[in-house]
Amino acid sequence: MEHEKILLEFKEYMDRLQVWKTSHGIFINDIKKLENTLNKMYDEYTTILIDYRRTKKDRYLEEASSVLIEAIDLAKKFSKVELIASLSKR
Repeated sequence: MEHEKILLEFKEYMDRLQVWKTSHGIFINDIKKLENTLNKMYDEYTTILIDYRRTKKDRYLEEASSVLIEAIDLAKKFSKVELIASLSKR
């Protein structure tokens, strides 16, 4: 159950990237780098899940969750920068 919540939160941040791209054109290169990094982390997550499906060891599920949590933390840091940028526009 917790794993599903983590995945949902990750997908929410991935959806926010599109909003950030349109809202903050100045930072488009930074947003693209963040998007590429998050995509790589998601690829790593899916690779670990493949190992989990093969072996059914909870160790892989925990490792996959930790990769997503790391990606979410990275997106949260950028979200704070996005907030500061939107406040500085006003």
